[in-house]
Amino acid sequence: MRDIHGGRLKRLRSLLEEQELEALLVAKPENTRYLSGFTGEALLLVTGEVGYLFSDGRYEEQARLEAPGWEFVRFKRSFTEVLRDLCRELGLRELGFEKDYLTYQQWEQLKDGFSGVLRPVAGLIEGLRLIKDDYEVGLIREAGMITAAAFRYVLGEMYEGQEEQEIAGILELYMRQQGGGPPAFEIIVASGERGALPHGTASGKKVRRGEFITLDFGARFQGYAADLTRTVAMRSLSTKQREVYELVREAQERALKVIRAGVTAAAVDAAARSFLEEAGYGGYFNHSLGHGVGLAVHEEPRLAPGQDQELKPGMVVTVEPGIYISGWGGVRIEDTVLVKQNGCEILTPVTKDLIVI
Repeated sequence: MRDIHGGRLKRLRSLLEEQELEALLVAKPENTRYLSGFTGEALLLVTGEVGYLFSDGRYEEQARLEAPGWEFVRFKRSFTEVLRDLCRELGLRELGFEKDYLTYQQWEQLKDGFSGVLRPVAGLIEGLRLIKDDYEVGLIREAGMITAAAFRYVLGEMYEGQEEQEIAGILELYMRQQGGGPPAFEIIVASGERGALPHGTASGKKVRRGEFITLDFGARFQGYAADLTRTVAMRSLSTKQREVYELVREAQERALKVIRAGVTAAAVDAAARSFLEEAGYGGYFNHSLGHGVGLAVHEEPRLAPGQDQELKPGMVVTVEPGIYISGWGGVRIEDTVLVKQNGCEILTPVTKDLIVI
């Protein structure tokens, strides 16, 4: 096990000791990878002294290579019987499990065969993942560079009459060619009226002259994600399009200026939201300002009204205000940023100028 994963496991064990919990079953894929470095399908059992990795025979060699410090436990059809036997062998009286991820069927199987107490827990490992270490920031920064490069590349590949899904395919292929893994999420390409759909994944619609095109995508690098949105215009621009675009850009700039350690997530959201409200477009900004990014493309913290969590150095979040007008279209500008003591660093460095292709 690399030192970085050993340090994470040590911090988790400290939390388990604080909660007087003998062992924890970890099932969420992002959490198993965070703790062990293993990228295949597995569950982890963390005790005070030993880490067990449960998987089937297909992954045994991979586990030895990626997670050498973990004891591999093989199962064939269901891990629950093997886990129950191990818990009895270890004499465990109480077993914590991730209540937001373990299925009801798995819980029933464990409950039927485990004589001790099954204790639901939530947020323990996610709390550790909130603050990215230098290693994680480096991977997200690389994902951001690949993502930004993909945006610059696709500008030269777009043309009037092209299908949205073709544009998405160009972005995905380029990111993979530059060393990225699978896209962080299904790529959004939404043109014309479809731009009013914040999650308008790429369709067979053809891009037309005078339309805005929203591109929302992100590369993964060694498991870590980036998230970027830019809105561009095809061939021509109207006065209203320019006005809406500049309002969204200004809203994002105001939020970025607020971000620093000690500021609440709600305050960052308010910096952008209040500006759009004063401009008469508050009702057209219908989602939170941003979310955390890491092994999952959507994780804590959330930049949204009512979120009183204070930002801390090492948190990585998106900042993505938007305006969405039914029957007209929309604009969103988004960057992945690293929270620092006295400000923030944009990890998806690419122009925000209004581009007409």
